[in-house]
Amino acid sequence: MTVPSDENRARNTPASNTPANTLPATPLTRTAPEGNPPTFTGTQPGPQASVASPTSYNWTQPVQSSPPAPQRYSGRIGGLDIARALAIFGMFYAHVAPYVDGSTAAVVLDAIPDGRSSILFALLAGVSLSILTGRNVPYTEDDMRTARLRIFGRAAMLLILAGPVVLLGTPIAIILAFYAAWFVAALPFASWSPRKLFILAAGTALLGPVAVQLFIWFTANLNMWGMGDANGFIVDVFFTGMYPGAVYMAYVFAGMGIGRLNITDRLTQAILALSGTALMIIGYGTSWILTRIIDAPPEIFDESYDDGAWMDDSWTWQGYPLPHISEWIGIEPHTNTVFEAVGSGGFAIAVLSVCLLASPLARTILYPLAAVGSMALTAYTAHIVVIAFTDDWVGGDSWAPIFWLIGGALLLCTLVKQFFRRGPLEWVMWKVSLKTAQVK
Repeated sequence: MTVPSDENRARNTPASNTPANTLPATPLTRTAPEGNPPTFTGTQPGPQASVASPTSYNWTQPVQSSPPAPQRYSGRIGGLDIARALAIFGMFYAHVAPYVDGSTAAVVLDAIPDGRSSILFALLAGVSLSILTGRNVPYTEDDMRTARLRIFGRAAMLLILAGPVVLLGTPIAIILAFYAAWFVAALPFASWSPRKLFILAAGTALLGPVAVQLFIWFTANLNMWGMGDANGFIVDVFFTGMYPGAVYMAYVFAGMGIGRLNITDRLTQAILALSGTALMIIGYGTSWILTRIIDAPPEIFDESYDDGAWMDDSWTWQGYPLPHISEWIGIEPHTNTVFEAVGSGGFAIAVLSVCLLASPLARTILYPLAAVGSMALTAYTAHIVVIAFTDDWVGGDSWAPIFWLIGGALLLCTLVKQFFRRGPLEWVMWKVSLKTAQVK
């Protein structure tokens, strides 16, 4: 509010014998709409007031209506335990179920757990990372530092556990060390928003498979072969192993983005279901079309790198051709192509969304399944131990092993859950993570 000028004051002075400076003050009140400059209340001098008269203003800052802080969802999510159990059972099936040879439908159903179970496992690893670092409201400063240290402790525990499990000598590709590496590799991105994480996941799904193929091709041409010891750990877990992180980190990042959403919300769960289905159609559908257009060369396996060149310790360029285009477009388990990453990643997201929708059943009819998922590490490790002492279960013709493994896991995990909050290995991991972060 500006004080009127002398010209305006003179023009508006009424004809009156009232002496100067005796006119009553005009009350002044203004209310500015929200977003306008601060309002003020006070008294405005009358028209005859002297410029030298004191003018009193009582400035008040309007109350700003800031948006409410987002609420962090809490509590154990039963749907995640259900999804973990399905991933574990899928691995059971892939390891001991007999080979199916029959109708197309039977073959397709038999192929679902193979490869896709580990991808679902990786996706759930990402969701767990987001839960450990604040769920839909990421931790900051000291809280985030503590969470990262606890994750690092979990990774160390998995790496230590992987050693004895591998020594059991089973023909199974153990995923534990890969899991540990994924945890550590994801730490720099723990505070990222869902949007950034989804973009990172998409970029990794598109570039990771190409990087894996080119890395293997390049190192083979230079006779650069790993010795199979601990020195090749990084190369193995990110490029040459059964679960290369250059591809699988796409599922981890996608899971982290999902975990940053409010996955207890029904609308979010429905969107995840639609998104996963769309990715399946894109990945699998595009591969199906391309494989009918592009034929594989009749002697594709003759171009294998295993021709004895590794015996030569020179770095002479071997001249191996780039992988044929047919090796870039398949969706078979563990081919680690772009189309498998997109299609199978979408499959994992769709399965997760269905499990989240079924969360209320985790306390009732699906309680045994959720119990297995709540101690997935114990169940996974136990099935490796059992297989180590039953060699005929792998590659056999009987369906009994898969029923023994699934039935035993459901029964034992349900019993343990009645008396303990965590499974035995989960309890050890929890203690190690607390000690790593020095949390009492």
